Amino acid sequence: MLSCADGSARVQKPVFQSRNPDEVVDYVARALAPHRMDAHNPSQMAAKLSCFEIASARIVNICYGTDVWIDPGELESHFLVHAAMQGTTSIWSGGVRGEMRPDNLYVSSPGMPIKIHMTPECSHLTVRIAWSAIEDYLARVMHISTSRPLVFYPARERGQDLPVAWRSTLGYIIDQTHATPALMANDRTQKQCLTLLIEMLLSHYSNSYSDRIALSGNDVAPWHVRRGRDIIHESLDRAISVSELAEQVGVSVRSLENGFRQFVGMTPTEYIRRHRLEKLHQALIDEDEDRSVTEMMLECGIVNFGRYAQYYRRQYGCRPSETLRNRRLV
Repeated sequence: MLSCADGSARVQKPVFQSRNPDEVVDYVARALAPHRMDAHNPSQMAAKLSCFEIASARIVNICYGTDVWIDPGELESHFLVHAAMQGTTSIWSGGVRGEMRPDNLYVSSPGMPIKIHMTPECSHLTVRIAWSAIEDYLARVMHISTSRPLVFYPARERGQDLPVAWRSTLGYIIDQTHATPALMANDRTQKQCLTLLIEMLLSHYSNSYSDRIALSGNDVAPWHVRRGRDIIHESLDRAISVSELAEQVGVSVRSLENGFRQFVGMTPTEYIRRHRLEKLHQALIDEDEDRSVTEMMLECGIVNFGRYAQYYRRQYGCRPSETLRNRRLV
């Protein structure tokens, strides 16, 4: 039976093994999320799972040993961070198909319907993190109030360092839980481990708050960078050039560009582009009316449709029209 309930002693959990699909569904439902599971060949089920508590989060090692389809529907109050250790898993999030591979991460966000297909050779380390824990970190450490939902854009980690560091960190936590269970049962130690995981995700995996997180500390950037950022956010419905932005801020183009490079890590042009792409992506996945991609682009201040369609595909792995079409099929 699963023993990693909230409030229980936080030590290494024994490995759970079962050939009974109902027992496996029950274990995973309590460890991660309620779901439906369809096994292609239930008689070949050879599940091997284990669960580790990390403060308010859980790390679950999953291997079914057979071909399965998982349908959790919409997550409610938790994020799931999937790290494939073996095999390639197909996942549909918001109607868009992606892959979990040993060289990437895939984050499922609350409110986003997901479906997962695992083959017999697939195994995962999946981390369940409560939205409240990330919201608290955003407010307490990054000084960012969450006025809108936090959404991680699937399979959009920035570079290859995060997948490597994430797996290494999880491996270290699990190894230490085996080697020094008393030390790892300490509440403060566990909170520090969870804090590290949250910081890695927020700072290195593209999300709906990336534009604000990019400002170092959000309170140390000079006034002209903060003002430039605010104008960009306020000018969502119209195109704005860097020269116009600098004039409104009251500094030279060179000062504005140098400030953005130093404190935001990108040029004003790149910041404007990424902000508009994130707004467009959110509009596409939230669309519940019969609007076209062109209409939504115009609402986001995008007038060069062809070029932004290319930018969008580069960032999200598909065309804007595909995101909209897949969303309407859900």
